[in-house]
Amino acid sequence: MPGFAVTGAMGGCFMPRWARFLSCSFTGLLLSLLGFLLAAHWWEGGASFWAGLLDFVAAPAFWYLVSLFALLSGVGLILARVIVHLYELPDPVAGLMAGALVATIYVAFLLAAHAADWGGLAPGIHKVWPAGAVFAVPFGLSGAFTTWLWDRLD
Repeated sequence: MPGFAVTGAMGGCFMPRWARFLSCSFTGLLLSLLGFLLAAHWWEGGASFWAGLLDFVAAPAFWYLVSLFALLSGVGLILARVIVHLYELPDPVAGLMAGALVATIYVAFLLAAHAADWGGLAPGIHKVWPAGAVFAVPFGLSGAFTTWLWDRLD
């Protein structure tokens, strides 16, 4: 395919940045979504979890969340690359930090948007805190993997 593979100075092929970004962001989306579903199953459990998930997949809210996860995965990848270049941290460490930071910002936004409905900031923190920490793990791990993958596709 013309324009897809570019020959490097040493004769090898590497992906253009736009293709790497798309590939790594999509991988991050899949990993974070799968990790989040596994964490939700672990957190909520029950035999009805997977049946409820299948019902939820048919709802527009699920696809809104998938598109939100795609956006968060892309932002996490960009943030990880910035951390790599600014602080010269190893790729997986920067990805872990970026993924956890993106998840923390998302949870903070969720808390700010719903704190009034939940009775204020303190009750909102109690409602969000444990699940928010569990939510950060899949984003951190997918960020670590996709940032590691970024350099492998170069």
